[in-house]
Amino acid sequence: MNKFGVAWFRDFIEFITHDTQKKLISLRRLVNQLHFRDGRSKKAIAEQLRVSKHFVIRWTQSMDQDVTIDHRGWPKGRRRRWSQETEGRIASLHKELKGGPDAFYWGPTAIAQEWLSRYPAELPPPLRTIGQILKDLGLSEPHTRKVRKGASRYLCYPEHTIYETLGQRVMEADFIGKKHITGTQQPIHFLAFSFKKTPRLRHFQRIEAQSAHCFIEQCKHFFATFEKPDCIKVDNAAATIGSGSGKRTISRAVQFLLANQVVPIFAVPRKPFSQASIEGNNSVFARKFWHRRTFGSLEEIDASLVSFNEASLKYTGYRPPVQEVDSRRTFVPRVYFTRQVRETAERTDGFIDVLNESVSLPKAYINYFVLAEWNLSTELLRVYLENDKQLEEIKNSPFPINPRSKRKLEKGGALSFCH
Repeated sequence: MNKFGVAWFRDFIEFITHDTQKKLISLRRLVNQLHFRDGRSKKAIAEQLRVSKHFVIRWTQSMDQDVTIDHRGWPKGRRRRWSQETEGRIASLHKELKGGPDAFYWGPTAIAQEWLSRYPAELPPPLRTIGQILKDLGLSEPHTRKVRKGASRYLCYPEHTIYETLGQRVMEADFIGKKHITGTQQPIHFLAFSFKKTPRLRHFQRIEAQSAHCFIEQCKHFFATFEKPDCIKVDNAAATIGSGSGKRTISRAVQFLLANQVVPIFAVPRKPFSQASIEGNNSVFARKFWHRRTFGSLEEIDASLVSFNEASLKYTGYRPPVQEVDSRRTFVPRVYFTRQVRETAERTDGFIDVLNESVSLPKAYINYFVLAEWNLSTELLRVYLENDKQLEEIKNSPFPINPRSKRKLEKGGALSFCH
């Protein structure tokens, strides 16, 4: 047992298990008790607790010394830098933003933006300070984030390649469905768009159905209103990826995107983290828009959605990027698929599913994430593994376009961009 004895050990355990705010006071009290109650020397206390001798001397002035005294240099309960006037201003802005007729955003970022608009000669406090003030005033809303344990990175999910290599502007799109309003059983659907990289943007549009037609029409509107991305990342819904049984087919949505020189990227099936940006924005849509209002008609939804999109534009500060026109750039029609390698039923190899076609891979890659590139000009499929932000090719094989699908495309003149 420690040379200070059982009592000291018990006190020390009590100290290290205290709340963070009480640790310093507990340490002061422990130092004082060890010296006056247990008769330990100041040098021994400093060595055992690994504190400075000056600290020990300071808190062993007398047996009844007040160890809770505050030496911060400013009144307890007040902030060192930000005045009560600042706190009052933040509280007022929060109340106005939250209580407005078209209120959607009233957190630290929205408050800082409104502060700059109203008081341009004064810089607002940092966002963390605004957040802390809101918390201290009981005005913040708890929001629990799911903790990611880094499995996607450990299993080589191609995050860097998708967002840094394939294109400068990678947009994510996703359907939001199965919403209902009182008085009707007919489901209400939305389509969400999101940019993960700056300039960030989130945009939502009500649609009639989760169909290829609605997806194409809303993409046309988005491209004309905001910008046309280099790539668009979507999930594996029938409206975007196409047939659930036909092999190596090119869906209407993919055909549309390639005709507009936008590269489709399909997310990993049943892995929401691979659409993290758009899933996060869908959560914002639910919390800030859908669950905060009661709608009685589609007209009410559409009118409120206009206001929500305008508020989102202001919140993110979106400005269309200046896109450089490179006349030497040649568009290569290709489609990307992010997939997780699974084990075959015979447990002999690994495989991924690409457009209902099983692509075999070495067993060593089972559970890893890979990126498959389908070049429509060469009709080749290359499968890559991202390792330390670099791609390593692990598979290269012919992947011809489905003959029936190809005939339809040729008949409509849609394959002109592929050759």
